Order: sequence, then C-alpha cells, then structure tokens
Amino acid sequence: MLAIRAADWVPQVREAARRACLSHLARDPMAALTLLPIASRLRRRAHGEWLAATLGETLARTPEVLTAALVSPERLTRRAAYATGGLGPGRLKAGLRDADLPIRLSCAKALAGSEDPEVRQLLRTSGTAALRALAIRNRDDALAALTDRSSLVRAHAQLALRRGGEDPAVHYRKVPGADAVAGLGETGTDSDAPALLPFLGHERPGVRAETIRALRRLRCIPRTELVALLVADPAPRVARQAMLSLLGCAELIDERTLLDLLDGDRRHLAHRLLCARDTWTRVVVDLRLALDPAQPLRENALRDLRNWLTHQSARSYTSPGGTRAGELAQLVARAEPLLGARQVRHLRMFL
Repeated sequence: MLAIRAADWVPQVREAARRACLSHLARDPMAALTLLPIASRLRRRAHGEWLAATLGETLARTPEVLTAALVSPERLTRRAAYATGGLGPGRLKAGLRDADLPIRLSCAKALAGSEDPEVRQLLRTSGTAALRALAIRNRDDALAALTDRSSLVRAHAQLALRRGGEDPAVHYRKVPGADAVAGLGETGTDSDAPALLPFLGHERPGVRAETIRALRRLRCIPRTELVALLVADPAPRVARQAMLSLLGCAELIDERTLLDLLDGDRRHLAHRLLCARDTWTRVVVDLRLALDPAQPLRENALRDLRNWLTHQSARSYTSPGGTRAGELAQLVARAEPLLGARQVRHLRMFL
C-alpha cells in the first residue's frame, strides 16, 4: 500500500508514503524484491517514476539485493535488475539465456561488439530472431544468415551485403534447394520466377507456402497451379497463400470451382475470392449465404454485404445484367426480413 501511495496524486500523501518507503528500505533492503514489480507497473502514473528510481539505486548499491533480483522468478524484478547497468560479462551472458525476451535483447545490446566466442555463439544460435540479427557483424556473418528461417535476420543479412556493394540475389542463386526460396523472393527479379516454380510441388508444406509468397513478390502468379493448390493441397497455409496470390485475378477463376469450395473446409478462402471477382458476384454470393440459416458463412456474408452497402455501394456505377440481374432480384425480394426495408430499397436501385 505504501508503494502505491508513493505515486498518489495528493502531494502530502505522496511525500509521507515516500518517507515511509525509504525508512522501510533502510531497515530491510531485501524488501526491494517485493516492491520492484509494483514499481514497474506504477511507472505509467504521473508520479510513478520515483519508486522505480529509488529501488534502482538500492539495487546498484546493495550487491546481495542485485544478485537475488537477477535470479528472481518474477520477470519484472529481473528486468529491473538487468536495467541497472554496470553488469559484468558473465551476468550479461546469463541474461542471453533468460526466458524473458526484453532481458535477452537488453543483454545482447549491452554485449554488442564483444569478441567473446561464447557470446557470438549464443547470439548466432539463439532461438530469438532479434538476437541472431545482432550476431551479423561482417560479410561472413551475413552470408551465413542469408537463409535464416526469420525474415528479420535475412533482412539484416541482405542489408549488410548491400552496404558492402553486393547484390544478395547473386548469392541466393547459388544456394541449392529450397533454402533459397524465401530470400530469392525478397531480393530477386521476375527472371528468377522460373527457378522457383518447381518448389510448388515440394514435399514440405512450409516450402510450398513460401514459394507462393516468393512468386507473389516477384509478380508471378501461375494461376492454374495456384487454383490446384487452393482446391487440393492438404496444408491450410498453402491454400491461404494461394488465395492471397489469386485475389488480383479472381475474375479469371472458374466461378463453379469456387462455389463448390463453399461446402468444404476452404469456404472462407473461396468466399474471399468470389467477393473479389466483381461487385455483383459478391452481392449475389453474400445474399445466397446470408439467406441460408444452415450456412457456416452466414454471418460473414451478412457482415460483408452490409459493409458493401454502407461504405462501397455509392461508388458502384454498374448494374447487373442477364441472369445475374434476375437472380439478384429474387434474392433481394427474399432478403427484406433480414436486411430491412431501407437496405432492400438501396439494392433495388441497381436493378
């Protein structure tokens, strides 16, 4: 309670509580371990910085309290201990293995430039991408990190090579197998797309998904192959990447193929592509789904239709034609209880 009152908005209460906190810490410095998590949370208050600063001073001048704080099970206590500064390399190296990401990052930054082989090894082999990125200090480090699984690390490696006047894509073209897929998509040109196409059939779903993403970055959309993956690939992430690539050419996909997918586990992907085909396909499909009480996509379709009516219909300057107009008229007539008279009148304006 004293800790909280030390950040009180009333000056008299605040000052009395601070004096009591100082007296308590003078008698028992180890009490700082209990107060540190509270102090961390109080910092956001207008007068909350005092307690954190006071406890930081206690840590800095009391080695036994600092030692206990560094191994505390409470992460906010450990963060405060590492934030005191002045820690030796041994303690900073221990921090690189801490379960708390902010602690690992602060220790890695404190060790920046260290030539200690153990430090460099800990950074290079860390499970945290930000730490592996900090391990990139020269050309050899950059070359080794070009095929890292993290886009953050790859970006640091690519930037390091560019700063040295090298094109990362040249190195990716020399990397055998699937390891080059992500990086080539990030740094290559459209002429690299043919080299990536075979990986659409790779045995690992992650490689297939990354290949689609890479081809999309290179503005290569092999529509036939992607539709086949959308329909039949067993991995959801591959199907999702296929859908994202196909959004820009959805009007070229056979509508029947997409409608058939509405009955399976790819229904959300099919709905997005159908809505991307053209305005009136979107409206008709939304109405069909919204009018079917048993349809899992009913609420999604209704939300999308209302969004179109509210925000986008005013910019629609076409009208449905042929059989689409007849079907839409029938659906609109059935939709009045669901949409209300006002929105139905809005839809009929386009017929």
